[in-house]
Amino acid sequence: MKKFLIGAITLGTLLLTPAFATEVKANLPIFDVSFNGIEIENQNRQYPLLVYKDITYVPMTYYDCRYLGLISNWDSETNTLSIQKDNITCAYRDYNWKLENSSKYQARVCDFNIIVNDKVIDNSKEEYPLLTFRDVTYFPLTWRFAVDEFGWEYSFDRENGLIINSNNIHAKIVDLPYCSGMVATDGVYYYYNGKSGEKNVVYRALVSDTSNPQIIHEIPNSDLSKTASLQMINGEVYINYLCGSGPTMSTEYYYKIEDDGTLTRQNPSNYSGGKHGYSEVTKEANGIFVKGTNYFDGATKITYTMNGVEMEVEAISGTVQIGRKRNGNKDYSSNIKDDYIQIYKGKIYYTGIDLSTTEDSALYCIDTATGKTEKIIDSVWGFYVYNGWLNEEQANSTMIIYDSNGSIMRYEELTGNTRMIEECDIEDVVLVGATGDNCIYTVQKTLKGDRTIVKAFGDYANGYSSINGEIIGDTQIGTYVSLRDDKLIIQLSGEPQEDTRLLIIDGNNYLDKQFCSADVASGVFLYNNTLLYMIENNKIVRVDLEY
Repeated sequence: MKKFLIGAITLGTLLLTPAFATEVKANLPIFDVSFNGIEIENQNRQYPLLVYKDITYVPMTYYDCRYLGLISNWDSETNTLSIQKDNITCAYRDYNWKLENSSKYQARVCDFNIIVNDKVIDNSKEEYPLLTFRDVTYFPLTWRFAVDEFGWEYSFDRENGLIINSNNIHAKIVDLPYCSGMVATDGVYYYYNGKSGEKNVVYRALVSDTSNPQIIHEIPNSDLSKTASLQMINGEVYINYLCGSGPTMSTEYYYKIEDDGTLTRQNPSNYSGGKHGYSEVTKEANGIFVKGTNYFDGATKITYTMNGVEMEVEAISGTVQIGRKRNGNKDYSSNIKDDYIQIYKGKIYYTGIDLSTTEDSALYCIDTATGKTEKIIDSVWGFYVYNGWLNEEQANSTMIIYDSNGSIMRYEELTGNTRMIEECDIEDVVLVGATGDNCIYTVQKTLKGDRTIVKAFGDYANGYSSINGEIIGDTQIGTYVSLRDDKLIIQLSGEPQEDTRLLIIDGNNYLDKQFCSADVASGVFLYNNTLLYMIENNKIVRVDLEY
């Protein structure tokens, strides 16, 4: 067998072919072709594989390219196509349409500039030149391109045809019958929203065989909820939803899914909810369970359980409720209220609003060793407590990063020193979350929520003045960021067909982007090494992350 690959690549629908380009005759392959275990169906594919001069050419549309771990860009000013090997991925798209392809076609030799991994390609001198077909660019997958440049593995024989495996993380579509919404897994079963006739239900299906799903819960018909939210909390899968006709006339339901598929109605350990002037927020971490009970006109009653003993926190002066407020605006976000509380090294930190004043929320600390509560920092919306020192002599020096009047600050609890980390250029910026110890990620938003900035600060560990953080994401609208198990999950908004739409970053090393996808994702679920999310047409994507 010659030392080249029967293969190819394309850019997308961006490349128009000049009328004077050389035309060549190409055929559809008569052998099977698979990419990363998926067999390519050519007969009804809008961009089928082609064969020219006994070399198979593969269409690299936008999604084909990213699926195989490549970034493609077209520069209209310089008339240049560039292809770059990358760790990006996405789910496979079949590009099927209603028309049936012929066995023979005319393609054209590309006459624009071409760059592959920063190397200029002179297409006029190539034995197997790049082609265009249906306004899509095709690369010849010779050994030089497929192996040397893209790092792919391949094989070809008469029985199995052409098999290509790229070395990026593979995103696979999971076949879940009747699926209509978010999915979760405990490693043994998938749990997901679905339809049964006109009913909205929750299904359970074996991971090893999804063909026979079972209904485990029916969601009552309601004006508020048609699907359930699914969460993994302390190794248990929970579903929750609202029932009622409006926010003040509704009830929030939480159910824990038992091993046998039955459901038990109970609130999870990290819970926030309530109605009619009453609310409750709980948090469990590091062997301590905290519970705060709010009434609309009274202070929060706080209790905590440690070593099996429940303690009630002594009331402090003023009428302080667990919550957040800035410039007269309170935080009503129901999905992040457990961020009001953090438990760290035997201390309970929380943001509180003093109803007897008009001041912004402040940061309070309960020391479980003494049972005393102290207000430690004024004017705080978001905060994060961590150990920011590498020096062993100062290993117990707790740090707190927080926002104050539009700036990101750092407080050293041992000395009481405060210093500015970054003065933001956005009015009313607030810290809505952070993660990590020696490398801190901050998620910052304007108070009105029209801009989200994700930054990584990598030098907190030295204990000295810090530089401005590296921007991981900066978008105006639509960005969703969550912090789970010291990992940052970023769903970036922006124009269609951007290269990065879903990003997962290690909370301890901002250079370690563990997963990068071009998919527009919703319902993102992460547990251990399994990532699940939904793309268009209610298709569920599974990724087994490589840590």
